[in-house]
Amino acid sequence: MEPSSGVYEVGDEEKLWGFIAWLIPLIGGVLVLVLKPGYRYAKHWAYLSISFFILIVAVQVACMVFALIPFVGWAFSVLINLGMLVVWVLGIVKSLGKTWWKPPVIYDLARMLGA
Repeated sequence: MEPSSGVYEVGDEEKLWGFIAWLIPLIGGVLVLVLKPGYRYAKHWAYLSISFFILIVAVQVACMVFALIPFVGWAFSVLINLGMLVVWVLGIVKSLGKTWWKPPVIYDLARMLGA
């Protein structure tokens, strides 16, 4: 996803679309892929956004399973959801900073989706 040939200049409009893609997981990513398919930076964040949404769903399913265990399930759910919130906020900051971010699990999932 990151340009391999030299420096890729990211314009303000492209940065804005990357921000929108990450701000609204799944919906923002799909909007970018449909409306701005030529924006490489925004497309990078769109695939990350879709992958992040898939990860959120998987984490919520795991939390429901762990919720069957008293206290441990609740503590697990709180910690995992706080972690997801931190990743989301960090992604917002990085998308506005014109960074080609590669969060470990999310980026690997994005690569599997064809990014």
